[in-house]
Amino acid sequence: MNQTNRLAGIDLCRGLAAFAVILVHSGDENWGLAISAEAIRFRYLFYYAVPFFIAAYFYFSTKKLPLKINRKFWNKKLQRIVIPYLLWSAAYVILKTLMLVLTGDAAQVKELLADPIAIIFLGAASYHLYFMPLVLAGTCLLYLSNYLYRQRSSLLIILSIVSIIIYQLTLFSKNDFNLGSFTAFPNLLNLLPENNIFYQPWRIILVNLTWIIRCLPYYLFALVLHKLLQSKSTRWLYKKVSIVVISLVFLLINIAGEYLPGAIDEIVTAYSFLLLGLAISRYISENNLISNLGLCSFGIYLIHPIVKSVVEIILTKLIPQLFQSISIPSILIYATFTFLISWVCIALMQKSKFIAQYT
Repeated sequence: MNQTNRLAGIDLCRGLAAFAVILVHSGDENWGLAISAEAIRFRYLFYYAVPFFIAAYFYFSTKKLPLKINRKFWNKKLQRIVIPYLLWSAAYVILKTLMLVLTGDAAQVKELLADPIAIIFLGAASYHLYFMPLVLAGTCLLYLSNYLYRQRSSLLIILSIVSIIIYQLTLFSKNDFNLGSFTAFPNLLNLLPENNIFYQPWRIILVNLTWIIRCLPYYLFALVLHKLLQSKSTRWLYKKVSIVVISLVFLLINIAGEYLPGAIDEIVTAYSFLLLGLAISRYISENNLISNLGLCSFGIYLIHPIVKSVVEIILTKLIPQLFQSISIPSILIYATFTFLISWVCIALMQKSKFIAQYT
């Protein structure tokens, strides 16, 4: 979306999703602190964020069909995805290295840089950067758009269901992307020893394959949604009863999602939240604050681990009891401070046109 034609509801949802990402990362088992069962379930309610961002990416990428996938198209993806990814990856590696050196833990620098392939291609510079090469891999699916959008809705729905089944099978068999090891399809990858010349290319190919498999149902459901909104009157979407139903679906899936197959949980949560954003846009007048939130959401996502580290140091000094255990209040306090400071930082950075294109 450009600045002159924005949907306020989607901008609001982008901002809420950015906050949700921060909240999920604001206190987990990796901190080594006691965490209450209530806090674990509370955090689970906000795992919709990344699925929503993927759904929004494919929905707006396929909004105007047919697509012209040419040099200009890929130059835009290079500027919006690849260059920011490389710049932010470099920034995180440099900052982590400096922190290790300054804290007298220089021995860990070697461990940090031990897997350059994962850092360059798979988002290993920071736990959240994998999202960018993931959507870049999924972008290859757009080549099918000019053929598929001409097909009947029934065929697209069947393909969507099949794609969900395929994605669920990768989850069930544990062949999906592993964020800890930055690998996928471990049984296939283990056919080659790590010192084999083909190991790393094979690793990259398998990870990108799982990313494409994950993106496929999002992409196909985006095409189905466009068909539904184009073939019938869209007035049903903006009725208050529709907004209530969509909201209930979103909330129920978030609450009961852990009992559903992961692929279904992801897709239904993501697209119910997207539909909610589209629907409420009719009732939310565009204003500078919401527009700025939408514009800054990507940057907030990118910068939040840095801000989170600073906030942790400050809050540890001011409210030490906050870090004695992880609870719902401590998560909310930590996430809110991190979110607001991240938003301010990105809003200031975007005052520069040069910096704005990478945030």
